[in-house]
Amino acid sequence: MRAALTKVIDASGTMRVAGTAAHDKDLRGLLDVGVDADVVVLDRSIHTGQPDAFTGLITEICAVARTVVFGAPSDQEVDAQVRAGATGVLAADVSASQLIAALETVCRGGLVVALGTAPAVRKAPARVTPALTRDLSLREREILTMLSSGQDSASIARDLGLSPLTVKTHITHMLSKLGIRRRGHLIAFAYESGLIVPGMTPTSFIATRLQAAS
Repeated sequence: MRAALTKVIDASGTMRVAGTAAHDKDLRGLLDVGVDADVVVLDRSIHTGQPDAFTGLITEICAVARTVVFGAPSDQEVDAQVRAGATGVLAADVSASQLIAALETVCRGGLVVALGTAPAVRKAPARVTPALTRDLSLREREILTMLSSGQDSASIARDLGLSPLTVKTHITHMLSKLGIRRRGHLIAFAYESGLIVPGMTPTSFIATRLQAAS
């Protein structure tokens, strides 16, 4: 699997593989020695030593690099992985072009959940946290929704007729209001709060701006 992913990524012309690891301790070693990684692809089969340690590994790696999980087997795991901080969750049967497009989108700050032909994510009731979502203005909610669909600040500014600086200011205000430090966790909040509901509609769940690839 590592060899196949390496071949696809290196052939993309926009990215290259900086290192591979079969065990979590080897991955930590790569990052500890200063391997410069814009994004880490975590295959679900990586050896962690404990069957329930994978989600914890996602949280750990997200502290140093954007993280994409490859080979999500169930909707429950997709939910847990997004909560843990993953900014990409892909089924094992996504195509090579989908993989590259997803990695490029994540590198630009977007979130991608692409389940390919795997079972669709179960439609779940919104998990609303009123005290927090009430603090966001309508404009901030609009920007957060667009950010969660994979758009970057520049494209959001263009679509809303705002300056990029204004969009970045709104994002900074949201981070401050919600007590969140990273954009990836801000996107995870959008799912947890019910602003974005997995399975609701394709455009609210799967990033569609996949035209190109802390």
